[in-house]
Amino acid sequence: MFLRLAPATVALFATLLLVACGSDGRDGTPTGADGENPRVMTSLDIFADFVREVGGDRVEVTALLPSGADPHTYEPTPSDIRRITEAEIIFVNGLDLEAAALKVIEPNLPSGVPMIELAEEASEAGVALRPFGGGEEHEEDQHVHEGADPHVWLSVDNVREYARIIRDGLTDVDPEGAPQYEENYQSHLARLDGLDEYVREAVSTVPPERRKIVSTHAAFGYMADYMDFEVAGVVAISPGQDPSPRDIADLTNAIKDQGVPAVFTEPQIGADSRLLEQIAADAGVQVCTLYSDTLTDDVPTYIDMMRFNADELLRCLGGASD
Repeated sequence: MFLRLAPATVALFATLLLVACGSDGRDGTPTGADGENPRVMTSLDIFADFVREVGGDRVEVTALLPSGADPHTYEPTPSDIRRITEAEIIFVNGLDLEAAALKVIEPNLPSGVPMIELAEEASEAGVALRPFGGGEEHEEDQHVHEGADPHVWLSVDNVREYARIIRDGLTDVDPEGAPQYEENYQSHLARLDGLDEYVREAVSTVPPERRKIVSTHAAFGYMADYMDFEVAGVVAISPGQDPSPRDIADLTNAIKDQGVPAVFTEPQIGADSRLLEQIAADAGVQVCTLYSDTLTDDVPTYIDMMRFNADELLRCLGGASD
């Protein structure tokens, strides 16, 4: 999944001459108004949720991309650039997830302000990374999508490591808050343990032969590994690619041949979701929803998102329910 920046966005850099030292958040309230709470920015709202879990009410956190935004079509605003210049620490994912967003963040990041790449640091700590696109089955596309799959957070096991990295980063910029960050971190781990138990129980009754995910793009490899499912097909490795008529026919035939009972669109992706809906109609299967990298009013936190995904897999792939 890669961000794309329209040429018109270049004009935003000129606005830095006008917005230097401003101080208003997305909701119009001053950020850091009390002079104490660290101002934290993240690239995506899902990482802002992680920071809130660990930072609690001691931090002020906003995401560069608002909830529900499609990261593939989003363009920054002058107020977004202002918030970057005011941040005291920034968390991004890394692994080329935010390639274009970093073109906005990096030149506007104040000197000395750390930008922590969560997936990169998790990998250094021992989290195993998957090849982007699912590996050998998409080998022909690796010249376009080289490197590791960035969607590391779709395994609850990996999010425990993200939480540790966030705790350490917040402690570095706010040593006095260390006891609160540690307490929040431990509480968050307990909630993740509860989430892990819920997810594994929810999907446990899905029959092995129906544990197949067909989705809009190659986002669910970590989740499939974590839940013991298989990624059986995608419309495109990354949103915005144009599958050929043969690709569409092959995916339709694969759904039929493998007995896939449902396909999964993503709420933040438009064109590929509509194409997958048509493929599902041609194959005569159900259309369901999975969340990968954005939150919404209906699914406002990571824990809500993973519970929703587990429930949806259970509902749509034929698992028994009590």
